[in-house]
Amino acid sequence: MAEKNLQFAADLANRLASEVAEFAVPQRPEDDSAADGSVASPPLSPRDELLVEYDRRITDDDLRAATRSRFVSTHYADAVESGVKALNDCVRKRSGLSEDGDALMTAAFSANSPKLRINKGRSKSDESAQRGHMHLCQGAVGAWRNPRAHSLVDDSPDRALMMLETLNDLIRVTKYAVRTRKPRKP
Repeated sequence: MAEKNLQFAADLANRLASEVAEFAVPQRPEDDSAADGSVASPPLSPRDELLVEYDRRITDDDLRAATRSRFVSTHYADAVESGVKALNDCVRKRSGLSEDGDALMTAAFSANSPKLRINKGRSKSDESAQRGHMHLCQGAVGAWRNPRAHSLVDDSPDRALMMLETLNDLIRVTKYAVRTRKPRKP
């Protein structure tokens, strides 16, 4: 019972943390100026159509906790980078592996000996889906996280939302994956 209450409290805290940004007092534009003189966009209002779409499409609590405040504050590339980090964290927790990025996705979802199975692995189609999920996760790390972590990327709100929605699905599949057992020694 105590474990359920603790999980409920943690889930509630995550939801509240992701929604605090809606009510945060925006900074004065002069506090948000970049070196080039540009000014950051104001945060999205709770009724903004883009935020409504975010709330409708991004359903995973962990992904929302990692990205919502960044999305609300219009830091779209940062939201995407944080979303990929949430995927990485999810795969690490579910698989028990400590690797990162491409190596983590390969070890976790390898079609030959996965740590996490997304299906029964009994047919060529199952094997193909397993390998495809591995490649999609690797692609998210390589194409979405790495460029944003190493240089300035300016994502449009629509593109960021599309990437976050894809990450939402990758995390959902990963959370439903079954952890494989180590083979017993004779």
